[in-house]
Amino acid sequence: MPLPLIKEQPLGPLPGTGQVKHLVAIAAGKGGVGKSTVTVNIALALKEKGLKVGILDADLYGPSLRRMLPEDRLPAQAGKNLVPALCAGISMISMGFFRRQDEAAAVRAPIANGVISQFLNQVDWGPLDYLLIDFPPGTGDVQLTLAQQARLSGAVMVTTPQEVALMDVRKAIHLFHQVKVPVIGIIENMSYFLEPRTGEKLYLFGRQGGERLAAENGVPLLGQIPVDPALSRSGDQGISLFSEQSGAQPETLQTFRNAAEQVGEEIKRIAQQQGMLSKFYQKNPRTLTIEWLDGQETEFRLSDLQKHCPCAACVDEMTGKPLLDPHSVREDVGASQIIPIGRYAMRIRYTSGCSHGIYTYDMLYQLRDKR
Repeated sequence: MPLPLIKEQPLGPLPGTGQVKHLVAIAAGKGGVGKSTVTVNIALALKEKGLKVGILDADLYGPSLRRMLPEDRLPAQAGKNLVPALCAGISMISMGFFRRQDEAAAVRAPIANGVISQFLNQVDWGPLDYLLIDFPPGTGDVQLTLAQQARLSGAVMVTTPQEVALMDVRKAIHLFHQVKVPVIGIIENMSYFLEPRTGEKLYLFGRQGGERLAAENGVPLLGQIPVDPALSRSGDQGISLFSEQSGAQPETLQTFRNAAEQVGEEIKRIAQQQGMLSKFYQKNPRTLTIEWLDGQETEFRLSDLQKHCPCAACVDEMTGKPLLDPHSVREDVGASQIIPIGRYAMRIRYTSGCSHGIYTYDMLYQLRDKR
């Protein structure tokens, strides 16, 4: 689908994402949880740290980022390629630049996939530290195209505390596991309202949903974003949350700064883990053998691994203390299934019935050293 563009500009040296260090999905599997708001403000927090950042708005049917982050320079055509818009120092491409605000993007999936491919491969993104991809809701064709074509370093999952939101986010996490994209962590939006007079936290939409989801998947909770009127106001007015005129609560700003910092740290950690494990297999039904890239081989008894199961049924998610009595684990326990989770972990389904334990390669590496 050819996109109507603005004017010619000189072509950069490498169109596409070849010069981007890290492509990060911001996803939820559900609309209405504030995913685009999180994308914009994580991008602004990364830029505040002096990093070069871009945003690819992949929500073709409901693009909103142009309103939230108005352009200083429109996108332009450069030969067969595109030069992204520049918005508050952030490179951005969005369907919002190519359609009127009130015009529906009534395109079928094959055309939508073609547009996504253009945004990934025919935009001169140039050298960026991070390209954040604002995923559309759902787990369909467009999401699969993004997950398979983009060199994703990982995915940040956005949820709200209530169970209805968590249900859809779990489906999106499953999609990323299927295409072997590691989940970086969970951001819980609309976590609480800070009562201005007393400073008391009021949990309007439930509590600890993001914490439970993070514990289930063995990933960190990157932040709990409060209900702050400045968040919606800054998005509606197209001003930076980090500007003085936004009137944002210090706690809100610090949450986004901490989350941006953790995203970088988790990406580094995941990259290290991905290089640790060569392969794993079973020599017999009661053991798991792992070959590491350092040349060593470790054979774990599955009964020993179950004693260290990190799932919510075996470990108290609040205290981190084990709930499982190690003496209750039978020595003849086996595995009914061992499933790779992305490029950083595995899920072991035990014959004893425990089926939710996600073991990161880092955790298994530490268990190796304790043997």
